[in-house]
Amino acid sequence: MYHFKTAVPHNSAAIKLSPKVAKVRRGLVLRANSLLITLYGDALAPLGQAVWLGSLISLMELFGLSSRLVRTSAFRLTAADWLVATRVGRRSFYALTDTGLQRVQNADRRIYEFKLPAWDGRWTLALLDTTMRASEGQTLRRELLWEGFGQVSANLFAHPHGDHSALQDILKTAKAQDKVAVLSASGIETYSEQPLQNILHQAFKLTEVALAWQQFVARFEPMLSELEELSPAEAFFVRTLLIHEYRRVLLRDPHLPQTLLPANWPGVQGRELCETLYRGLLTSSEQFLCTQVDTSDGPLVKTPKAISKRLI
Repeated sequence: MYHFKTAVPHNSAAIKLSPKVAKVRRGLVLRANSLLITLYGDALAPLGQAVWLGSLISLMELFGLSSRLVRTSAFRLTAADWLVATRVGRRSFYALTDTGLQRVQNADRRIYEFKLPAWDGRWTLALLDTTMRASEGQTLRRELLWEGFGQVSANLFAHPHGDHSALQDILKTAKAQDKVAVLSASGIETYSEQPLQNILHQAFKLTEVALAWQQFVARFEPMLSELEELSPAEAFFVRTLLIHEYRRVLLRDPHLPQTLLPANWPGVQGRELCETLYRGLLTSSEQFLCTQVDTSDGPLVKTPKAISKRLI
């Protein structure tokens, strides 16, 4: 990775993207809150430092987001317990809260584990107490879906590769340890798997998920032939959108074992494409970040080991 002694801020709005690179953004509706979460989860959280608001504005301008919109989003994410703000002189710096950090660390295990582990045939089931308040249930359901649980019914969630450490964190944060029953289940060999496949196809809307994967591949596959030509700014631009859209598709994908998926499942190609592109974009995009990011401890000077280890 590259090492720099000082940051040299640039005007991101003045950076010119090639037509092929700019095309990656075409048709995407980028919401500032969501894009900031992607930026922190992918690039900034591993720093372990608060980032200057001016750096966030500079980075987000590259995606067409105004400084006013970034300021508003930072304020909203602070109110939602994602970010915490501190002031150093006249500058405001933003870091993830403990809750926000836990969320992105749990997500890391899904996003950067490009190859699913072998399935042992067992399911982790989470059965929600029907007496739970509506607001509590809504928050908990959202967290379970993001963790990769599929919603079989209103109060039943299933995961074929359940991470019990992450699940315990979710229940603890939601204060729902006494409101969710966690069970383990497996199929019985004497019964057909066909009903399960039909149920999963309907419950997890696999047709829609497959389309999302196909659209992801169509959008980013052309970048494979452009990797050698990308500037550091373009590499950062593509990397951020890559993970942003990958994260969005993963949220909809139940991560079913290969044996329970339709033939030629496009998610396999999507995961391989994301891993290949991420490897090719990482060094150059980190070079760009080192010219753009000021932290509460000064300019960013190197790539954190936590990022480098993602691809080991």
